[in-house]
Amino acid sequence: MAKLIAFILSLLFGINASPPQLVHTYRRTEAAPPPAESTYLRGVWLSQFDMQPLYRDGNQQREKNDYVNRITTLLAALEKDNFNTLFLQLRPNGDSMYPSAYYPLSKYVAGEYGGEISYDPVEILVTMAKERGFSVHGWINPLRLMTETEAASIPPGYAVKDWYTASTGQVKVWEGRLYLDPSYPEVRELICKGALEMLTKYPVDGIHMDDYFYPAKDAAFDRAEFLASGFDDLGDFRRGNINALVESLYDTAHSRGKVYGVSPAGNLDSLREGYFADPAAWVERGCVDYLMPQLYFGFENKYCPFPEILAKWAGLAEGSNVKLYAGLAASKAVLARQGETDAFAGTEAGRQEWILHTDLLKRSLECLYAESRAYGYCFFSLSYLYDLETGEVRGELLPEYDAFAPLLKGDA
Repeated sequence: MAKLIAFILSLLFGINASPPQLVHTYRRTEAAPPPAESTYLRGVWLSQFDMQPLYRDGNQQREKNDYVNRITTLLAALEKDNFNTLFLQLRPNGDSMYPSAYYPLSKYVAGEYGGEISYDPVEILVTMAKERGFSVHGWINPLRLMTETEAASIPPGYAVKDWYTASTGQVKVWEGRLYLDPSYPEVRELICKGALEMLTKYPVDGIHMDDYFYPAKDAAFDRAEFLASGFDDLGDFRRGNINALVESLYDTAHSRGKVYGVSPAGNLDSLREGYFADPAAWVERGCVDYLMPQLYFGFENKYCPFPEILAKWAGLAEGSNVKLYAGLAASKAVLARQGETDAFAGTEAGRQEWILHTDLLKRSLECLYAESRAYGYCFFSLSYLYDLETGEVRGELLPEYDAFAPLLKGDA
């Protein structure tokens, strides 16, 4: 019966469907060396929210010449500030910023799910960036999908829509949003097919995975799969599924000679139980080329003061071939100028720190340059750094920018 069901699902969805794999093991026993990188990484994330006003004029795709001019302006700004790497969001919500065989066009580029575009903006951006010497990586959120309302407009024929419609388990609904369940091999296969498509379609240098793993600790999300798994502990079951996905994406990237890395949430102590992500296992097994934790912390943060959490991540990667890069929050500097406190810093001094000081990013870069086990940084994100119309430094960032800008051009 199980084989018959798998056969029917494969006919319906065009993907090798099978019940959840119950045990996940790594094939390798030592870390494989990543492709050589000759420069200190100086990166910027280009999120879907940064790119939407560049891709679109209202609900319509922006005229091609207008789009090219805007990208030219922003690449010049990035070049001026010595950035060398772009992490371009290509799959934010089980969708695609380019015409894909596996995922529907994103509302961020087409105006709505099921919309159309007249030219490929990703091809243009990647080509222009590579011509200027930037490294470009395709950024994916692997499990988070669109909302239930948005899914209604997606035509059939895409696995995420068909699984959702058929209610066969691969797609779960949690608080009105859809998520892929990584315990299913066909789900991991879909994610890897999408990653391979990026690597084949564009001359990107790698695949970059964000920190959207399981959406909740609640066992209700995947109770049936867990109970059928044979695992005694839900955390072990979920971490095994994420580990299997990480390994598969690593193998996919390396099959094309490209790099693969993950950007986990920055609090290393919360990842195993809070997100069911296990970076220590990835380092031990050599299933990532780099880690880029989101170190969005000040120096008076009660739980993760920047120097201490940086040292903890550096210690995790030490002795391996895994490179450590640090994610830095230009966003917090901008939001602080708008009066927003650091709500989860744990103390009043920590909550007010970004408002009262304008040198936190400068001090963070100084810590990074002093840490011999760190190999670069990445700012979140493009629209917090620059005005998307003019390419000028964003006004709210200027107090911090004036302090850290000289370090962008300095030797690491």
